[in-house]
Formats: sequence, structure tokens, C-alpha cells
Amino acid sequence: MVVDLHIDKLVQGGDGLADLDGMKVFVPLAAPQERVRAWVAVRKKDYAVARIQEVLEPSPLRVEPRCPYYGECGGCQLQHIDYQAQLVVKKLFVSETLQRIGKVFVPVRNMVGTAEPWRYRNKTQYPVMTNGGMRAGFFKRNSHRLLDVESCLLHSTDFDRLRSAFLDAATAAGETGYNEESHSGNIRHFVLRRPVPDGGLVAIIVTRTGSLSRRLVDILAGQPGVAGVVQNINPDRTNRITGRRTSVLAGNGELSQIVLGKQLRVSPTSFFQVNIVQTEELCRKVLRFVAPQGNETVIDLYSGVGMLSLIIAGFVKNVVGIEIDPVAVEDARQNARALGATGARFLCGDVDEVITGVERADAVILDPPRKGCRPETLTRVAALKPSRIVYVSCNPPTLARDLAFLERLGYATQDVEPVDMFPQTFHVEVVAFLSPAACPQ
Repeated sequence: MVVDLHIDKLVQGGDGLADLDGMKVFVPLAAPQERVRAWVAVRKKDYAVARIQEVLEPSPLRVEPRCPYYGECGGCQLQHIDYQAQLVVKKLFVSETLQRIGKVFVPVRNMVGTAEPWRYRNKTQYPVMTNGGMRAGFFKRNSHRLLDVESCLLHSTDFDRLRSAFLDAATAAGETGYNEESHSGNIRHFVLRRPVPDGGLVAIIVTRTGSLSRRLVDILAGQPGVAGVVQNINPDRTNRITGRRTSVLAGNGELSQIVLGKQLRVSPTSFFQVNIVQTEELCRKVLRFVAPQGNETVIDLYSGVGMLSLIIAGFVKNVVGIEIDPVAVEDARQNARALGATGARFLCGDVDEVITGVERADAVILDPPRKGCRPETLTRVAALKPSRIVYVSCNPPTLARDLAFLERLGYATQDVEPVDMFPQTFHVEVVAFLSPAACPQ
């Protein structure tokens, strides 16, 4: 069925939302306030999905996407929207999500954009498959079917060059790509990470088995700009990219990132934000919300390699980071020693369990994965009676849910500030600040 639709707004995932006789219709690659002619591809009881056939009246926000793969590749969702408009669209999405899911009606501040919304990623992960030859690219939109992408505008051109060199070398070495359905083949992902600006790249080859062609490793290690080659072994049937075993096969596998003047060691498999410029903006917001006076004890939950803990450490009495990944915890401990942060310590374990041993906190930082926090964790946080809670989220729906829960525990959301960590995509990082409801700031 072909219908004419008016796009009201963009929603989670970047799709446009339209109304068809009282039914919600999600329209990928649409722009707000435009009329489109679309084919209804999926129709369920309470919603439908339609594909644009023709833009009848384009939105004033619509621009021509730069990437030739846009629309087919699943990596970007907003390239057809002017960048300044992307910032507004994301702000509105955050505000609407907080109100609809969490009944949180705090005004959302304007989105902090970046001067360079292209070539910002310091990390790229290529799924690798064997299908008519060795292939490495990105998944097609809403699928696990591979799209060969020779060039991506979100990372440096060095990544494109090394992807091509990897494919040639892996093919010559007789390596095989991974097959998700049969759990066969060897190379699952090819990951490139860039440390400090202009630093040498680290190439990470994620394999299903412990074997890996030495010829492939040597060719990669000899490529210009490569500082190290690392093998990570992930033998499990899982969509998790990396496994627990990592070996440096050539050069130096450690990365070094500099955030607000602090140099941080990051192991090859440890999480770190992909956009350094915007990461610094994020850290400034967190520090401002913590508002240190010099004598506080701060608890940093899901602390990773210790970035937020160590930026705050110089302004407070004590900071305790809690993180489940032992590799990241060791990074954090080494970073603390290197920076002379004697007031910072890091505990390894499940946040939900370790936090039960914490007796007091003046401020708590939460920076959970996309799934957000468990109710037990939030209950324990509130029981510590911190005067400030700073919640960093990469997923507004779970943030809204968790803010609502904290408000039921006696806290009030005082401020919400989004940061555009991921231009050209619908993803957004948000920093929220809460204080006891009886003590508004």
C-alpha cells in the first residue's frame, strides 16, 4: 500500500513518525515536518513501517547525505539532517523521552555540538565474514548482513587504508571470516583504535580460535602508522565483540588517551569514549555537577579505566571507582599511580554487590551501560544519602526510567545536559544532575 504521510518528528532510532488513520507509522530516513509518499512495508496491530518512495515537500532541515552508503549502511541515521538541526532534534528527543517514560519535566539544556561532526571516531569495529571471499565492513540497516564499506566519513582515512590492507593480507594468508549461524570460521572482527591524536594505531584481530596467521600479523605490523597488533580470542556464541583472552603479537598494544591534560592508559579491550573532543566536554559537565569543595568522598560506579574518577580526584578528598571489568580496573589503578592520585582507589566486582560495602558518599557518579542501573543499585545509592548524584547515560529511555526511580526514592532531577558525542547518528550522551528533593540547587 502506498500512502502520503506528514512527518511529525523523529523518534528513537532516528525514524520519522507519522499518523495514518490513528496508527503510528515509522518512516526511516525521513525529516521533521515534511510530506512523503511511502510504501507500507510492515503493518502490525498498533503500528506500521513505511519506506519513502518520494519526498513530496522536503523539510527545511533536509540536506544531501555525504556518504554513498547512507541509507543502506546501519551506522548513521541522521546524515540527511543539517548538523545544527541534528542538535535540536536530539534535544527534543531527550526531552520527550524523559517526559513520556520518566515523567521528568526538567527543561533540557541545548545540545553541545562539535566544530567537526565528521572524522571524529578514534575506534572502528569491522565485522569480518567469508562470503565470496574475505569481507570486512558494517552491517546493513536493521540486519546482520554485511555491507562492504570501502570508506567511512566518521573515522580517519587511515582506517580505510588499513581495512583494505587487512583484507588483502587475510586472504593471502588463507584466513577465514566468521559465520554467525554455524559458529565457524576464525576471524570475527577487525578493530582499529587510535590513541592520542597522531599516535600510532593499534589493530585488534578478534578470532574464534587461538590460531592466527603470523603472515597476517607481520603484514599489518609493517603498515605505516601501526604501533601494535593484538589478538583477542572470543570462542563463544555471542554478539559480544571481544572475549577474555588478549595477546600482543607485535609492537605495543597499549593505548594512551589524553583528557583534560591527564594521560590515561587504555588496554586494547577496555572501553573508552570514541570522541575525545566531546569527551572533554562531558567531563567538564560532570565536574561542574559534582561541585567539589575539597573534602568530599565521591563514588564512581561503572568507572572503567578511571577517567571520571581521576579527573575529579584532584578536587576531592577521596574517590572510589567500582568496575566489573578486571582489565579496565587494572588500567585505572595504573593510571592512578602514574598521575599520583593517592586519594583514588578502584574496586573490581559487580557494582550491585560491591556497593553494599560502601558506607558513605557525598556524591555519586553513575555511568552505566545502555541497559541502565538495576533498582537495587539505585536503592543503595539513595541509601548513602549523597547530596549530589550525577548520572551519565548513552540511552535516554533507560535514563528516564532510572531518574523516575530515583525521584521516588527522594531525589529531584535538577538539570539535564545532552552532549553530541556521535554526530550523524541518533545516539546521544546525556548528563543529569539530581539532589535531595528537599534541597533544590
